This record gives sequence, C-alpha cells and structure tokens, in this order.
Amino acid sequence: MLMRRIVDFFRNNKKWNIVLWSAITIFLIGSILAVDTREAGLRIRYIDISISPEGELSFLDSPKIIGIIKGADSNRIIISSRKSDIKLDVMENDLERNPFIEKADVSVDLSGKLIIRVMQRNPLLRVINQHGQSYYVAKSGYKMPLNPDFAPRVPVANGNIAETLTDTAYARTRVLKDLLAIAEYCSKDKFWHSQIEQLYVDNFMDIILIPKVGNHSIVFGSAENVEQKFEQLRTFYLKGLNSIGWDKYTSINLKFKGQIVAEKKINNETQTTQDPQP
Repeated sequence: MLMRRIVDFFRNNKKWNIVLWSAITIFLIGSILAVDTREAGLRIRYIDISISPEGELSFLDSPKIIGIIKGADSNRIIISSRKSDIKLDVMENDLERNPFIEKADVSVDLSGKLIIRVMQRNPLLRVINQHGQSYYVAKSGYKMPLNPDFAPRVPVANGNIAETLTDTAYARTRVLKDLLAIAEYCSKDKFWHSQIEQLYVDNFMDIILIPKVGNHSIVFGSAENVEQKFEQLRTFYLKGLNSIGWDKYTSINLKFKGQIVAEKKINNETQTTQDPQP
C-alpha cells in the first residue's frame, strides 16, 4: 500500500518525477563507470585455452597458441598483466592469420580468466601439384601449408594440377575445385572414406580414383553428378565385383552418363564390358 502511494506521488508530481529519473540515470552511469574501472584494473590470473575439434586434428596445442598471441615478443608476460594492457582484438587477428586456424575468439571474464577459443581448419585433401609442391585444401577451399608436427589422414591428389599454395588463398581452378568436391563427398561416407586413397589428374584433365582394395582404377572424369557416380560405383561393387572378384577388372569408367564401362583382363587380354545404369 505504501509503495503504491510513493509510485502515485512521483507519477503525479512532474518535478519529482524528473528528479527520480535523473537519479536513476546518474546511478546507472555511475555503475557502468565503476564496472569499466574495475575491468580496466583487472589482472589476468590464468589462461583457459580450448582447441576444437578435439582428438581429430593436432595442428595446434596450448604452447603454440600462447606463442601466437605473444607475437614477436616471446618473453612477454601475460599472466598478471592488466586487462587494459591487453589488446584482445589484436590477439584474435593474430590467431586468425594462422593458416591452421579458421576462427578464434578471445575474451576476459570478471575473475581474470583469459579465455581463448580456437577452431582449427579441417583439411579434406592433400595436393601434390605438377611441380612437386605439396599443400592441404580445407572444406572452404582454403589452401594450407604442410605442418611439420601433424599429417592428417586425407586422400592425396596429384598429376596435372597447376595450382600452387601461394598463387591464391583459395582453390581457383576447376580441377582443384572438382578434386575437393570428390574428397568432401568421400569424407562424409564411411565406405568411400576408407576405399579412396588417391586422386590423379591425367593429361586429359580427367580425375582418376585409386582405391585401397582392388587392382583397378576408376575413371571419374569431373565432379559433375558426383553422388550419382558414386552410387553407380557402389552398385557395381556389390553386384559385380563381389561375385567375380575385386581383382578381375583393370579399369572402371564412370564418365559416360547412365552406364559404366569396365575393362577386365582375360588370359592377359583386356576385355571391355558396358553395364547400364542400375
């Protein structure tokens, strides 16, 4: 009852209404300034580093992250530094300039904990170009250098590939984009991820797949209709190779839409057969 009377008093008295809101505004501004002052004087007590995905990729570890945020000054002391002396945006930019880091977030909480969250780039393909230069390509098409401390298990692409690591940041040519599309499809399928270990680009710019099991090559052509081609190949494996043997064919050609052209050796001679689309 008393509280209601007070509210009605301020509501009906314009002068006191202004005084009330002025006091509230001053209080809020003072509170914000007090928090800012406290945060500015906050000292870093410890560092919490999280690197994802965990267990799958090992391009980076906590000491490497610390080294990146210290920059050129390896003797720089972060623990006990004031928050106001640390440029969080600069740390984030330094981290995201690293070729193995896709995304970084750096913050400090009110307990004085420096929180660093890092997302590693996930390579899908290792390329060895026609000049013998090697690099990785991530899902986004970003080209990554080799890492001396970690080599992810991904398919290798070689042959008639002109692109280098440094000519562009992202995959530029049609053939490299096609190679990446095929590698990405295989990465999502447990069987193809295990079966396809190499992609080769021949002089006609056709992509040839080299499987782990079987003495045959797979002429894939381009990445056009990639899903349909792999489903055709899966059916051919199940209905054809499982019945006559995985080493009977020398080549399986998926370039021609709606059919598979397969070559098998009989008495040291090559015999070509055509299977219609299942």
